[in-house]
Amino acid sequence: MISTFFSKLLSLATVIICVTAISACQTLPQSASIQKTAATGGIRSGTFNCSGKLFVRYNTQGKPQQFPGRFDWSQQNDKLEIQIYSPVGQTVARITEQPDQASLEQPGKPAILSASLDQLLEEVLRYPLPASGMKHWLQGNIKSTDGQIRQLNPEDQSLEQNGWKLRFASWYSAGKPKRIDISGYTEQAGEVIIQIVLDAED
Repeated sequence: MISTFFSKLLSLATVIICVTAISACQTLPQSASIQKTAATGGIRSGTFNCSGKLFVRYNTQGKPQQFPGRFDWSQQNDKLEIQIYSPVGQTVARITEQPDQASLEQPGKPAILSASLDQLLEEVLRYPLPASGMKHWLQGNIKSTDGQIRQLNPEDQSLEQNGWKLRFASWYSAGKPKRIDISGYTEQAGEVIIQIVLDAED
C-alpha cells in the first residue's frame, strides 16, 4: 500500500519536487528575468528550508494518473533531506542526500541507496526527474552553464532548463516563489506535470 502510494507520488518530481542531473548541464534562456546582482554568493545562505503542497500528473500504461501530497525540504550546504507525506499527513518516505550517497527510506522497508539523488530516483522510478534542479528552483534561482547561480526577478515568467519547462507563476512579497509549475516529457511516463505550492514563511 505504502509502496504503491509512494510510487504514484514520485511518478512525476517533484520535488520533487524533483531528473537527469540538471545541475550538471543547465541552460539559462535569454528570456529569463534575473536580478542584476546575480552571482554564486549572497543569494541565499547554505541553509534553506521550505514546506509545501505537491500535485503530480503523469501516465501509467497510457492511463492518466494524478496524485497530491505534501513535503518538507531541508537543505544545509551539501546535505539534503526531503520528507514526503500523504494528503492526510502520513509519512510516505524520507529521502536524504550527502556528497557521496543518497538514500530512500519507507516505513517497514529496507533503505535504498545510490550514488546521487538523481540516480536514486531514476533507479526507483525507471525514468529521470528534475530533483537536482529543484535545489535551486525552490529558492527562486537557476543555474547557468557557466556555473553561476542566478536569482530570478519575482514575476510571472516561463523558461526551460534541460528539457523541462518551468513557470514561476506567483511569488510571495519577500521574493520567495509561491507556485512553480514544471512539465516535461519522458518516454516511460509520457508528459509529467508537477505543480508545487510553497507555504508562506513564518
